[in-house]
Amino acid sequence: MSDTHVVRGADRVLIQERGPGVPEGIHGAECMSCEAVSPLFDDDSLPVAVWALQHSQDQPDHTLFLARTERHWRVVPRPDDPPPPSSPGPGFAGPAFVGLMCLLTALSGLLPALTA
Repeated sequence: MSDTHVVRGADRVLIQERGPGVPEGIHGAECMSCEAVSPLFDDDSLPVAVWALQHSQDQPDHTLFLARTERHWRVVPRPDDPPPPSSPGPGFAGPAFVGLMCLLTALSGLLPALTA
């Protein structure tokens, strides 16, 4: 979760709660001129915008609104730091193998002899 917030040294992290039934955001607004508050809508701010416009049409002096988007967060234990990458073991493409192949190729006469 790019949505994970880690405080260095803390043993817990804050993550955005996701899953079935959890909205990405809960949208709402309130009029700054009176106590009118819009209904809350999951995952869609358009109905809140429509509410603000209708409220302003009913009350022409009411033109400033506080819009909010709320999200569910959860605090969880910090996962252990991932182990450092292990050093690669000997493989077919390692330096020793490449050197051995060059030596075998030279001994078989397929590599031109280097003369100084």
